[in-house]
Amino acid sequence: AKKEGVMNDLNVWGVIGVMFLLLVCANATADENETSSKQVAEVVSTVDEKTAGIERQIARVTKKLEEKPTVKGWVLVGNAQMYLKRYNEAVWAYREAYILSDFANGPKYKLREAIKRAGLEPENQRYED
Repeated sequence: AKKEGVMNDLNVWGVIGVMFLLLVCANATADENETSSKQVAEVVSTVDEKTAGIERQIARVTKKLEEKPTVKGWVLVGNAQMYLKRYNEAVWAYREAYILSDFANGPKYKLREAIKRAGLEPENQRYED
């Protein structure tokens, strides 16, 4: 009888121990989630600030290019638009660079990639180099 009492006591303490561990783990997970949420918010804020900065630069360069267009400037705008995954806008910028360059290969290849990513390329379209 005494042995059964000791076993019951051990089982009770075992259950209490497991409950304690679960409680500690649950609190740790909640703290980790809270930290993760804060980290995600900081990263999103940083990305938003970076995107806003890139957009300001695009607007600034585009305004200058309206007055004095250059191949290098339009390629720069196209690269920035590609970075932001704004492929239609990149097509437009690379097209300007391609025309200004008298149809040079550099802007041509960038224009092709932008067209492809924008989904504007017909499936059966083949380019001849």
